[in-house]
Amino acid sequence: MSYHILHMTTPNCYLSIDRGLLFCDYKTGEKKSVAISDIKAIIVATQGVAFSNNCLAKLMENNVVILHCNNSYRPVGWSVPLERIVRPKVFYSQIEQNTDFEIKLWKKILLSKVTNQAKNLDLIGNTEHNLYNLINRPLMNEANIAKQYWQNYFIEIGNPIKREHLNAETFENGCLNYGYAVINSLVYRSVIVHGLIASLGIHHKGKYKSTPLVYDLMEPYRAFIDYYFYQFVKECEIDYDQENYQAWFKYLADCIKNYRLKIDSVSYKLIDTIDIYVEKIVDAYIKFDCSNIFLPDIKEQYLHIDKHRNREYEE
Repeated sequence: MSYHILHMTTPNCYLSIDRGLLFCDYKTGEKKSVAISDIKAIIVATQGVAFSNNCLAKLMENNVVILHCNNSYRPVGWSVPLERIVRPKVFYSQIEQNTDFEIKLWKKILLSKVTNQAKNLDLIGNTEHNLYNLINRPLMNEANIAKQYWQNYFIEIGNPIKREHLNAETFENGCLNYGYAVINSLVYRSVIVHGLIASLGIHHKGKYKSTPLVYDLMEPYRAFIDYYFYQFVKECEIDYDQENYQAWFKYLADCIKNYRLKIDSVSYKLIDTIDIYVEKIVDAYIKFDCSNIFLPDIKEQYLHIDKHRNREYEE
């Protein structure tokens, strides 16, 4: 499986393709390369990054997703390959929109999301929270769980602020939104590769130019970003300015590359578990049976650093 997420943080560089390699040329004259087959996504988080048309076409052909950020480091758009049908039965099953099946599937995804949030609070040292009681109520109130979660989370971060979604003004929320966008890009890529229709959601409703399925499927991975950002804040002495956005980008890239999850006693890179997760969703659509889907468990992750097997491409 491929495992590279390239974070472009050096301005005014040029990307090109030659003999199956992606080359990055810098103004300093330095040049670096990586095999296209090893790339899952490219995050453009700086100014002046240029692509040749041939480069973009080859990246799209290899199912690479490109996430674009503005001058404030906020993600503003994607470049993605054209959707393709790889399993016609999945295509028609998704169009059918079996209500009973999708209700059951969403309940499992939502339960995974909120349970991972509760477990994340455990991991970061807040063991007095009430989330498990809220989760186990007959009628689970997601809004109330979210309110309680963010109150507890930001207290542990050391800055009791409110959660901001779009156009976040605070450094903490801006970093979290960036992390979610990275996970979103990886889910989007996997949705396309496995032949699902991104515009047909399980729970979120489709809107013009929206990808509700991507937002549905990324939910269980949100708490992982929250955990990594907590670690970043505690490990790094930071002043909340633009330079530290770049520090967060690099820290997050290391986390996504070096954290692993165990699935049936087998260890997988976190980014590769997204492909496994989406492939299991595809199988569920084929059978209209979600009893055997894989859902990530934040407490099953562990940090694994292997300098020989986990080569890093830095620009």
